[in-house]
Amino acid sequence: MRKPELNITPFVDIMLVLLAILMVSVTVSTYQEKSVNLPEGSKTTPATKSATIKIVITKSNEVLVNNEKIPLDNFLENFNLKYGNFNKNALVYIAADKDIKYDTFMKVYAAVVKTGFRQIGLLTK
Repeated sequence: MRKPELNITPFVDIMLVLLAILMVSVTVSTYQEKSVNLPEGSKTTPATKSATIKIVITKSNEVLVNNEKIPLDNFLENFNLKYGNFNKNALVYIAADKDIKYDTFMKVYAAVVKTGFRQIGLLTK
């Protein structure tokens, strides 16, 4: 007398197909977009400013930002406070006297970069 054989290959195939169908249906039902009634927004322009910023470093180490004097000692803090909310794609022009120390220029330049501005131009004659 022969023992009966159990072939489980068709059973595994059917289970894999059912598992795939289950995974797809759960994903679709979970990530369906919900309808949300959003409120109306303000009709005014955003608060960020996008004007250009001109920085001038004089021979006597005075730093003028848009014709307003900012002390060099704590330039980073003051510049970040006044211009930190500007659009970071705004143009920033730096005009420095040719006789200033390189360290003075780099302090101003580094403060502009740390504030997050990406478009910085150096003005020359």
